[in-house]
Order: sequence, then C-alpha cells, then structure tokens
Amino acid sequence: MINLLGKRIREIRHKKGMTLNELASEIDVTASYISQVERNIIEPSLSSLRKIAVALGVPLFTFLQDDSVDPVVVRASERKKLALPESSIIYEFVTPMVSDTKIKPKMEIIFFTLEPKSWTSDENITHEADECIFVIEGQLEIFLEEKKYCLESGDSVYIKENIGHRFYNPTDEIIRGITIITPPIY
Repeated sequence: MINLLGKRIREIRHKKGMTLNELASEIDVTASYISQVERNIIEPSLSSLRKIAVALGVPLFTFLQDDSVDPVVVRASERKKLALPESSIIYEFVTPMVSDTKIKPKMEIIFFTLEPKSWTSDENITHEADECIFVIEGQLEIFLEEKKYCLESGDSVYIKENIGHRFYNPTDEIIRGITIITPPIY
C-alpha cells in the first residue's frame, strides 16, 4: 500500500489545484522532496505524511484509497493495510474508507496492532474527527494531550476532535485493538 502513497498525494494535490511548490511551502520541505514522494522514490516519515494530509485538507488515511476493492464487502485478505515509516503501529481497514466516493461511508473502523514497548508516533496526533479506541488484547497507555489513561482488554476511550493524542504499549506483548473514526466528509 505504501506504493499508492505517491500516486494518491499527486491525485489529491492536482484535485486541489496545488503546485509542488505550494504544497512544499505549506509543510516546509522542498518541491523536489514532494516530487520524489509522489514518484515513490522516497517514503515520507509519519510526521511528513501528517503534514501533507493537513496541507491538502484530507484525513491521513485518504492516501490509501484503492477503487479496485468491493466498496461494501471488505474481505480479511483484502483489507487495506498501513504500516508507516518510523511507527510501530499497523492499521487494517475493516470498513471502506471515508474517501471512497462510491459508498461515502460516514465512519472508518480500523483494526490495529502495536508492537511491544513502542509508541504510535513521536508527537501527538490531532484531527478533525471523533475517535473511539477499543482494546481487544493487551494493555495500552493513551495520552490525551499530557494526561495518561491506562486501558486493559475490553476498555475503551472516546476522543473528541482536535484533541492531541498518541498511544504507548508498555508491555512485552503486541496490543490488538479497534479504532472507530467519524471524520468529516471532504
């Protein structure tokens, strides 16, 4: 799926009428960097990918849309997977993506795994979407801004839009969970 990133970024940038220079300026990188990302020569860091998503005004997961999958049934073997550079979390989309223009779902349900002793990201994530995290297996530390919450199997947390958050796995076991996101429709 990472190979789709460059193509998706270019498609969305063109749709928004942005030049390479305009996007590069928005996220404080060179146009050459954006060009290399769009041509899949280099993979952007998680931080850069977030900045690109914000600059383009789309949810981070928009970059994974693939029209070749049935928009109603998502087979386990055909789930879109996202494993970002510099992150130990892997996302698998259980539902069609919100960016799917055929079905236009109003939520995304994503299965995730988080490696032992690792963070989802180096910095807090914020987005214009409410989100619910449900821990299926393991112990998860969730930081909402600077406040820490410890969740066990079966626990959940509801995060309102624009609240900075990130997760940490303090154990030696992989954490499995579900996140439900109700992003705004772009």
